[in-house]
Amino acid sequence: MKTSFIHKLQQIVGEDQVLIDEKNLKSGSKDCFHFSPVLIPILEDKQAEVIVRPETEAELIELIACCVAESVPITPRGGGTGNYGQGVPLHGGVLVNTRRMNTILELSPEQVKVEAGTSLLAVEREAGTVGAELRMFPSTIATSSAGGFVTGGSGGIGSIQWGMLRDAGNIPHMRIITVEKEPRVIDLTGPEELADVLHNCGLTAFVTQVTFALAPKTQWHQYVYSFDDFTQALKAGEAVAKDEEIFKRLVSVFEWPIPSFFTPLQKRGACPEGKAALFLMTDREPEDIAAWFADRGGDCSLHLPPHEGKGKGFQIYDFTWNHTTQWAMKADSNLTYLQDAYDPERVYEQIALRKEKFGNQILSHIEFIRGADGIRTGGLSIVDYRGREQLWEIIKWCEDNGIRIANPHTHFLDEDSRWFGENFIAAKNRWDPEHLLNPGHLRQLEPATQIAGGTGS
Repeated sequence: MKTSFIHKLQQIVGEDQVLIDEKNLKSGSKDCFHFSPVLIPILEDKQAEVIVRPETEAELIELIACCVAESVPITPRGGGTGNYGQGVPLHGGVLVNTRRMNTILELSPEQVKVEAGTSLLAVEREAGTVGAELRMFPSTIATSSAGGFVTGGSGGIGSIQWGMLRDAGNIPHMRIITVEKEPRVIDLTGPEELADVLHNCGLTAFVTQVTFALAPKTQWHQYVYSFDDFTQALKAGEAVAKDEEIFKRLVSVFEWPIPSFFTPLQKRGACPEGKAALFLMTDREPEDIAAWFADRGGDCSLHLPPHEGKGKGFQIYDFTWNHTTQWAMKADSNLTYLQDAYDPERVYEQIALRKEKFGNQILSHIEFIRGADGIRTGGLSIVDYRGREQLWEIIKWCEDNGIRIANPHTHFLDEDSRWFGENFIAAKNRWDPEHLLNPGHLRQLEPATQIAGGTGS
């Protein structure tokens, strides 16, 4: 990348906020693609030619205009906790780190408007000052940014009660900047407008502001219940997930030996040897929830009352959603994962058939989620990785047997069910006509995408 172009970037954001040294470029260009042994050799050598850290929307607009004028690719970057390589610059160019855009703009007990780089943990804490909390957040709340969550995520802790990010009312507003010679600032409201940006993986427009709907702050009790077998735990999980009288934030179920991977919980005796586990966050007191579980075969092996769970590592959600995969990989570097969506009428049959076919090549991890049609059973199954062919065999078998798979082992977002269809292409053409934004992640656009990278003059 030419010195004259870098000088232009420095004039916009300041010399200290333009990084060109190899150490920062290498570390700052990675996300969590290392969760996939398939993606590691594909993405590990990809990096930006320069990282820029704007502080204001005005700087971001000027930065985008500068890149478009020189046909330089732009990769948006939040906390870097995405798992599919969508935050990795595949064509060099400029990586825009939004972490300095971190102002909480508006706050009420009903909603909060923040800049895209704002830490979700900061949002959760600030919401608490007005008696509120986020409706949902990823297990990576400590490091995730607002913009990264809404463009790279889909739900998380809280989705059992409030559904997914796309569900009506959870994200009432987003502000975007188009990637054009004269960037436009557009405020989006309503499900139809927001659909072109939510979970876009940084492909359609650059998000600069997000408004989150909030929930009343709740005193959450955290429980681990242990069961003799996984089916027993799953039935209890389904029952508590569907019980509308129980207010909850999390219902997760794990097949043994997944609970053995949770070292901090093991030290507390929370995951007995050989037992399946159910994790639950609810406002119910211990005696009340114990009575509910009395005839369902579960034993309470851990209870964290609301005043606990504030030390790092002792929130039970730190072991759920994709943090489960992280703990599994720490225990055994051969382990990876898949993302499953089961047929609600055939969940037990599908899991049993898969176990019969693949044995302990796959270990079941279930997250219960509220959908428009009721409670859904999703999974982030742990896989004993034995090569790409094995993964694709498992995926094909699952799809053939009605288990929908979102494949986290491809960085092409239009190759699996994470992709929301042709509407994204239309939005990209409308807001990013030269296809400079995060190029390389849509296979159907690759033949038409001719970006060399480093062409700035």
